Amino acid sequence: MPIPDDERAVVLAIPGTLCAPAVFRPLAQRLAGQVDLDAVSWMTDPGPWDLGTVADRLAARIKRRHGAPVMVIGHSTGGAIALRLATEHAGLVAGLLLVDTGAHMRGHGDVDAILAALATDWGPRLHASVLDRSFATAPDPAFRDELLEYAAMVPPQAALDALRSQRDLDLTPGLATMDFPVTVLHGLQDPTRTPDQARELAAAIPGAWLRFLDTGHTPVYEHPDGVATELLALLARRQKR
Repeated sequence: MPIPDDERAVVLAIPGTLCAPAVFRPLAQRLAGQVDLDAVSWMTDPGPWDLGTVADRLAARIKRRHGAPVMVIGHSTGGAIALRLATEHAGLVAGLLLVDTGAHMRGHGDVDAILAALATDWGPRLHASVLDRSFATAPDPAFRDELLEYAAMVPPQAALDALRSQRDLDLTPGLATMDFPVTVLHGLQDPTRTPDQARELAAAIPGAWLRFLDTGHTPVYEHPDGVATELLALLARRQKR
């Protein structure tokens, strides 16, 4: 049964680098009438695009649009932005669903190669390479085209700012201060981050749940039913507090 508009939880959804907000569309469809999903296009907003500045802009968005703490889903680089938002603006976050992300990039062995490619080989071929490795199963061709069209609109400096900032940040010290529900969700076929990195992240956050799905780097698109289940469980934990 749909929940009345004024009773539905707001969920701020932050996609990863070069990833369109549309990646959350299957999840939004699964949760229609239960939550209000606010997916953001932080890479096409005006710069700069370092994680701290983006988190500050999202804090202003929460205050302006929602006026109360919201649940936050962060995918990949969006997860690092979500962590920065939670540590710098804790009063605006009601809970976190962290998807295939981490508090640092140690062990993310190819970040410097990616940065070099962004600086020298920007264009459709690079966009396709970054996006295709984000899915264990190839997305629908029309949706892949939509993702590539979005990536073409992103300023190259946005990707460089974000990934350089993410590479240089270690958000681990702030994890122990989180006093809201957190779930760490990880795709077992992710080629960029390992299950052990997900375990490390969950272990550093008091009371965090750790869940795995048989997907690649983008469970929010590849397994929306599983992600919806975990998000609803996270909301239930919040309501019991």
